Order: sequence, then structure tokens, then C-alpha cells
Amino acid sequence: MIERQERALVRRRTDGALLELREEKAQAERANHEKSRFLAVASHDLRQPIHALGLYIDELRRKILDQEQQQLLGKVEHSIDSITRLINALLDISRLDAGVVSAQKQPCHLSELLERIAAGFQQEAACRNIRLVVHPIEGYVNSDPVLLERIITNLLSNALRYTPEHGTVLLACRLRGRQILLEIRDNGIGIEKVFQSKIFREFIQLNQNTEQGLGLGLAIVKRLADLLGHPLMLRSARNRGANFSMLLERASRPEQAGLAEPAPGHLNGMRLLIVDHDAQMLASTGMMLKAWGCEVTAASSLKAVQRHLMAGLRWDLVISDDQGKGAGRLNVIQTVRRYQGESTPCIRISTDSLAQDEDALVLLKPVKPAKLRSLIQFCCSRHEQPLAKSRPLVVPLSEVRPVAPCLMKGRD
Repeated sequence: MIERQERALVRRRTDGALLELREEKAQAERANHEKSRFLAVASHDLRQPIHALGLYIDELRRKILDQEQQQLLGKVEHSIDSITRLINALLDISRLDAGVVSAQKQPCHLSELLERIAAGFQQEAACRNIRLVVHPIEGYVNSDPVLLERIITNLLSNALRYTPEHGTVLLACRLRGRQILLEIRDNGIGIEKVFQSKIFREFIQLNQNTEQGLGLGLAIVKRLADLLGHPLMLRSARNRGANFSMLLERASRPEQAGLAEPAPGHLNGMRLLIVDHDAQMLASTGMMLKAWGCEVTAASSLKAVQRHLMAGLRWDLVISDDQGKGAGRLNVIQTVRRYQGESTPCIRISTDSLAQDEDALVLLKPVKPAKLRSLIQFCCSRHEQPLAKSRPLVVPLSEVRPVAPCLMKGRD
């Protein structure tokens, strides 16, 4: 009798403990969901004014001739870059840990991807007197183009940051049977063997003499590589540089993928439509694009875009803000393409650093002017005649739908 009572008492306590654990788990899941939601909202609200500030700084740089003022402006720009990296790192690591990022693998044109990424770093490399060498392989790999580009961008940014002046950074591919080995090499400060097992953890910074960060860059790279199933490897030695590499599975060429020789890109006389509900963003973006020689039409809504189309306006390229929701942005793209052809290229400005879009190329806020210009030139170089003539894209948008990501620099 006593033994039966003791068993019943133990069962009640066990059941009570299980109920408490379930409730605590539910509370933790709710807190995690609210945290992710808060970070997403805060990220959008923070990126919007930073994005506008970056565009105004670019315009101000062209008007300031005094060397001392230019140096001060450079320090302001450097601070903005640091804020951007911190915001992006916090948001990305939160989303990856919450398991809300999924890989959408498909055949990715590797040489196109690498050349586009490298083009975005050429200016930075030249300013630091670093030789950036790219040796791609013509072919396709099975991966998610958005997440793969994010990995390569972070590693390439890392390599440039830790390479001394007059050094070399190599972005190269090698065949390995049914796989392709992708390598990012540098001849920078390197990483001692004792630290190599730690650098992919959060909040690890090996060199405190460089600009500070949260130590999340390589942690994000490792999580994305694991998500994609791409083995990530490191070979390095102190003062002997570093070699980060990944094994990518080769894929067959999609039937619709046909490439032609690109024509040189230019911006003078390009007709651009920019769409943003924020008047400040329209003004700053329009000012910058006009300074580049573009003919700009600004619209704050889909109705405004429709009025311009009914008036007979046509554009070579559409730049549309994410506006926090997809419906308005997609309606703008669909409406413009309905009037002037499905091949009309579009650039989406987004606050989601892991965003994916089959309808448009994607740039992350805050957008660096050099990045935007590079992507516009990339679109131009794929057309032999003005884009508004409704000529087909040489590289289908379904194939080249990258996020031009934020530069989360640092071997952190």
C-alpha cells in the first residue's frame, strides 16, 4: 500500500515536471518568435535612414573638394559601414539559429556568380592596392544562389580585410571529379593552427588590432555552408595567408540557359524607374542616379507607375523598394513587364539579407552606391541594345537572382 502511494506520488511529480517543461518550452518558442520579429522590424527601421544617409554622402563627396573635409567624410562613411555590419550580423545569426532559413537548391551558373561578386570588390581592392584575381570554371553547381553568394562574399571580404597593401587575393575553382573545389586565398596575416578550430564560433575575434565587430561573420558562413551541405575547409599558417575552400556538387546546364557575349555597359542616357514610398529615399536615389547621367522617373506608388506607363514612358531598368511587403513590389514589376516586355530587368532593394526573388535582382539596404552602380552596369552589359527595346535577357532572371549582400567584413 505504501509502495503504491509512493509510485503515485512520483508519477504526479513527474507529470507536473513535464507540464512545467512543456510550458517553459512554449514560452521559449514564443520569446524566440518575438525576438525574430523584433529584429526584423528594427532592422528595417534602422536600415532605411542609413540607406538614405549613404546615398547623400556619395553625392556630398562629389561636391566637396577640400581634402580635410573629404577625410572627415571618409570617417563618417566608415562608421556607417560598421553599423551596417553589426545590424546584418545580428539579424542573420538570429534567423539561422531560429531555423527560418531554408535552402532552395538549383543549378547555379558558377562563372557568372563569381564574376559578379568580384566586380563588386574591384574598387575596394584597387583603393587598397590589392590584386584581386578570379579564375572561374564555366559550368553549373547545385546550390542556392542566394546563400552561396553570401558565403563567397563574406569570405572574399574577409580575405581583402586581412591582406596587406600590394598583396593578392585569389578567387578560383578547380575540378574534382563530379565536384568543383571553390577557393578563396590570400597572402595576409594568416591564422595560427591552435585557433583554427575556434574561428567559426560566435564572438571569436583573433586580431584585436583591426576594426571591431561582434565576431559573427565566419559563424554565419559555417551555418550557411552546413545548411547547403557544402563542406567548408581551412588551410592557414601565421603570416602565410589563409585558404578557405568549399566542395560544390556539379550540376547539368538548364535547358533555358543560353549565354551570349556581353556588350560593354554604360549609364549615360539610361532610362530608370525608381519606386519607393519614402520621399526621402526617392530624392536621394534620384539625385545620385542623375549625377551618373541617367534619366530618372520617380514614383511613390503603383498608381503613379501606371500613370507614367499610360503617358507612354518606358524604361531600361526598374529599381523598386521592398517596402516591407512583397505584393506592391511584385505588382510594380509585373505591371512594367506587361507593358514593355517580360525581359525588362528589375532590381529590388530589400531589408532582408537572405531574401530570394525570382522576379528581380536583389540588393540589401543600406545600399552602397558602388554596389548599385556595379549591378546596373551588370544589367547593361547583358544587352546589345537599350533594355526598354524588350530584348531578352542573355542570362535569365530565374538563373541570376542574387542578393547582393551587405559586406560583413572581418575574420570574426
